[in-house]
Amino acid sequence: MAEPDTTLLGIDWGTSNRRAYLLDGQGRLVRRHEDGFGILSVAGDFEASLRELLEDLDVHPPQVLMSGMVGSRNGWHEIPYLSVDHPLSDLASAAADIGSTLPMPCRIVPGYEYLDANGMPDVMRGEETQVFGAFELGASDGWFVLPGTHSKWVRVEDGRIREFLTFMTGELFALLSKQGTLAKLMNVHEDVPAAFEAGLKAAGHGAFTHLAFSCRALVVTDRMPQEQAYSYLSGLLIGTELHDILRRSSGEMRPPVEIIGSPALGARYRRALELLNVTARAWQPDDIYVAALHALSGMKR
Repeated sequence: MAEPDTTLLGIDWGTSNRRAYLLDGQGRLVRRHEDGFGILSVAGDFEASLRELLEDLDVHPPQVLMSGMVGSRNGWHEIPYLSVDHPLSDLASAAADIGSTLPMPCRIVPGYEYLDANGMPDVMRGEETQVFGAFELGASDGWFVLPGTHSKWVRVEDGRIREFLTFMTGELFALLSKQGTLAKLMNVHEDVPAAFEAGLKAAGHGAFTHLAFSCRALVVTDRMPQEQAYSYLSGLLIGTELHDILRRSSGEMRPPVEIIGSPALGARYRRALELLNVTARAWQPDDIYVAALHALSGMKR
């Protein structure tokens, strides 16, 4: 197989998965590859894993640019976080060369850290690259949501991240729906829009640890069919995020909220936002990642 004309291999290297993107000299996507070799699966030998990836793809690109958990304490090299004082435009110059023995420079994009008004820290790795790519494609200032195992809400103004928050929504949903008291109710894993909406609205009425128990109470008092518990819990968890962000925004959010995530999960968040009368717009994750790689690598448009 002939090697494609490539200028860059970009890798979104996460905890469980790895997504690779080959770009040509015009910044166009030549090939996409995805596998399960996240940072937990390579036994610490990241260089060997990258060599195998290059062999599998049969390419020798002039440069490799990585983002995500590969730059974490448990990754290939720990790259210091940038503070939110640094604009997103600083990501290119802050990408660190890790000095591997591979025949091309390999750099890792740093993440960001943030301290809120109460001195509580938050961190992200990988999401900053996606937000940067969305702006390259014309996204607006305001709130971005990147749903997933750990959902990120990022507020950007004038090219700078002003604040961001992480919600362990996906992880909690997986745990609560598979283990413990509520898991016994989750016998049907189907989308029930009315139950999702009920959970979404209920999330604004109190603390999540109390409202989570209401999922069981509604079923055992015959106020909700058991087959709706799965969707109700999903709405309750996503609603917890949304109501918190609405409170922080004093009920006013500059439209649209920019959603960056898988089509299925992005659609769920978009529906939740619109049920709360918040305009939203979804972005295709691959498109924005390619746009970010194009800009961060120094390619000219």
